Amino acid sequence: MKKCDLWRKIVIIITVCLYLTIANSPPAFASIHKYPETADRVMYRSVQSLRDTDDKAWQVVLYKRVKSGMVNSFNLRLVGFPGTELQHPVPLKVAAGDREIGRANDIWSKSDLPTNVGEYDFKPIITQLESNQPLRLNLPVKGQPETTLLVPPFSVREWRLLSDTN
Repeated sequence: MKKCDLWRKIVIIITVCLYLTIANSPPAFASIHKYPETADRVMYRSVQSLRDTDDKAWQVVLYKRVKSGMVNSFNLRLVGFPGTELQHPVPLKVAAGDREIGRANDIWSKSDLPTNVGEYDFKPIITQLESNQPLRLNLPVKGQPETTLLVPPFSVREWRLLSDTN
């Protein structure tokens, strides 16, 4: 066997292996996680870290609870770092481009969460997301003007997938 034929076979084998690896890989879906809570209730959530326009970090958790196949709640939780306090109860303004989508009601008082956490009813908002257009969340921060959190298209896509997940 010639040296040239051996190299050609090696290249063909490597190419076939790479093709099979890539072709059989599942598509990269969003990082939506499922958490069984009781026998008939499940929580699905999407968690991301985003930065606001003041370059402060926020943990952004969109989650829904499904009981016996019916969506009970669809909430957005925002956790400010470090030590940012949100005003409560103040609704969260949500916009896509220049168009205001709506306001998510502040439900923080129904929880025992610290003041750097915001909890909002996102059910009326999620139903209005028809594309993966970036969102702008105007956060009511205590002791300063609203700060803006930009939600990129890949996050909006994940949120829309979460909305469709059962």
